[in-house]
Amino acid sequence: MRHPVRLEAIVAAAALLTAALLPGSRSSLAPVQPEPNTETSVDAVRGTPQQPGGCCGATGANVPKVGGDYGDQDYSSLTQITPRNVSGLAGTFVDPLQGGAEPQESTPVEVDGRLYLQTSQGSILAVDAVSGQVLWDYHSGGVSQRERGVAVGEGRVYASLAGEQVVALDQQTGRLLWRSQVGTAGQDVAANGSETPWTLYYNGLVFVGTANGGAAGMRGHLYALNASDGTAAWNFAGTAGPGQPGAHTWAGDSWQLGGGDTWMAPAIDPALGLIYLTVANPQPRTAGAARAGDDLYTNSLVALRWDTGTLVWWFQSVHHDLWDYDNTMSPVIADLPYNGATQKVVIYGSKTGWLYYLNAATGKPVIPVHEEPVPALASQATSPTQPIPEGDPLVPTCPTARAPTQAIPDYTSGCEFTPYLHQPVLVTPGGGGGANWALMSLDQQNGLLYVAASEKDSAYSDGRPYGQPTFWFPAGELAGGMLDAVDPTTNTIVWQVATADGLSAGDGIVTTATGLLFEGSPDGVLSARSVSTGQVLWTWPTGAGVTSSPITYAVNGRQYVAVVSGGDSPPRGYLSVFTLGGTMSRVPAAGSSASRVPVTGTTVTGRTVNDTVLLGRTWHTGTNTPGPRENLASEAAMAPAIMTVPPGTTVTFTNPLGNTHAHCAESFFDPTSFTIGPLEPGQSASYQFRKQGTYFFNDCAGFPWNTGEIIVG
Repeated sequence: MRHPVRLEAIVAAAALLTAALLPGSRSSLAPVQPEPNTETSVDAVRGTPQQPGGCCGATGANVPKVGGDYGDQDYSSLTQITPRNVSGLAGTFVDPLQGGAEPQESTPVEVDGRLYLQTSQGSILAVDAVSGQVLWDYHSGGVSQRERGVAVGEGRVYASLAGEQVVALDQQTGRLLWRSQVGTAGQDVAANGSETPWTLYYNGLVFVGTANGGAAGMRGHLYALNASDGTAAWNFAGTAGPGQPGAHTWAGDSWQLGGGDTWMAPAIDPALGLIYLTVANPQPRTAGAARAGDDLYTNSLVALRWDTGTLVWWFQSVHHDLWDYDNTMSPVIADLPYNGATQKVVIYGSKTGWLYYLNAATGKPVIPVHEEPVPALASQATSPTQPIPEGDPLVPTCPTARAPTQAIPDYTSGCEFTPYLHQPVLVTPGGGGGANWALMSLDQQNGLLYVAASEKDSAYSDGRPYGQPTFWFPAGELAGGMLDAVDPTTNTIVWQVATADGLSAGDGIVTTATGLLFEGSPDGVLSARSVSTGQVLWTWPTGAGVTSSPITYAVNGRQYVAVVSGGDSPPRGYLSVFTLGGTMSRVPAAGSSASRVPVTGTTVTGRTVNDTVLLGRTWHTGTNTPGPRENLASEAAMAPAIMTVPPGTTVTFTNPLGNTHAHCAESFFDPTSFTIGPLEPGQSASYQFRKQGTYFFNDCAGFPWNTGEIIVG
């Protein structure tokens, strides 16, 4: 059996951490699940009575589901760790997890002194929540895929696996009880590479959703399985087909082209009997003319009967999406005051940077939403309007003169919903901007909603005429993010903290009754902040980037904080647990994530190529030579794409004979700027790099996606 070890030893031996963990045993009890539509239900999270008809409550000793409660408020009533004593929080154990190509994105759950989690490599673990002893470890044998958390109920642990499979394990022993395949008849789910990244249990049903299959032409689905044996109960497709409401929003049979994935788990309101699901973008992503119309139910929040899957209402936040502005987050349900009366609302957002507040029973906005005119492009069948709520966006929705939403030169740039065709367009925010799949948190003490967001532009094109990329984050782009505290009664920002890293890709939040906010970041640091100001009160390096949500729980009257971290450079993963008076010492941080999107390519020493960059040519790694032909499609058609030189070096930029187009090199976002060209085939020009630093440059002759890098040092 692998025992918990100190993080110092783990970091020193990171390359050896892929060894499998061995199983053990320990008894445990399943949490009580609430019955729907009752006057006094039992809160499955707290194990205590809640208000009649309520869905949402604080977690306490146990955290038996990702998001905390069925309303995904991710708020804890525990009070042992406070702003005054949080400086005494320290590591109590760290368990190494398997490393691999996928980051570790699993948020753990905790029931009666046991932590349950899964790895991206297909293992499902039960861990003693105090000592870190691994009690059992189920190896699924599945291929690597992102996994975001297991579900617990009826004495079982449920988990989704690669290839759209779902398993139920005995909660005490990890023994396999059933294994089911989900999918849609006539579609080869395994070949399409679809994933089932999350699992949710409620009242005898296990819910799983498909993701990543839309790009291969699959319709995304939500599947409900019987928890007792894994048999199918019902399913719901993310694109509206014939006979369904909204089918008219697809041109012809384009509803079959794919999309409507379900990347994160829904929220559930037992009193209304509804399950709320955010649905992702349509496919093909950048070919709008092929699917003219609003394309329901993509980019929507849909409300279904949890027991039958019957559609009750929907609200679409992006019409006819062309920008990967999909809804990928778990929504939040809350009772909040609007216009002098308390309403039950469901809150969700998307990468556009806007949050939407809808009446949970009807889907009608409680904070007004206006259909605002946006730029139109008939060749992409764009929608003439988009729904914009009153209030504040989470991030800028147009290019700014400051980092990180400063537009890269040589691109056509625009605000959100700017259309595109052949000419690449840089849009703010992009497909990685705004709110993504990180869990939000609603503080029940101060009523504020906390949201992790990213400031990140994306470039778009239809790929013609050169075969250029169609959706990408340009190399050299600046990175950044925002931690937003939002008043959900007005949709206004109360405070906002800028961060060096984008925070929306899984860096979720949990708040506590003592006024603490715990969140991780891509640089691997777990932080505790003040909910009132966002001020950092405590930090701890976990050894790898955090792309999951921390949790806090209690065992035998002692409060703990746990987080999973993991990365792929080098492959590593950790389960880290902290408590007041923990005895582990700090170790150096894993290192900051890149402040700019890196150039993809081989790094070559300048002297080996006579300090010369060939424009419009790619580098062949097999021969360590430039390619023989002009390449207008690559994002790294500079040969070499990355070159290192000492200060004072004069670098020559050449457009080789044999090319048919002019090329140039223009630096951007660097202290010292330069522009070379445009150069016709056969022409050269030089620039002397005197100062140390990294210089990104793109091809300013009409091919801005082609980016190179000179490292002077």
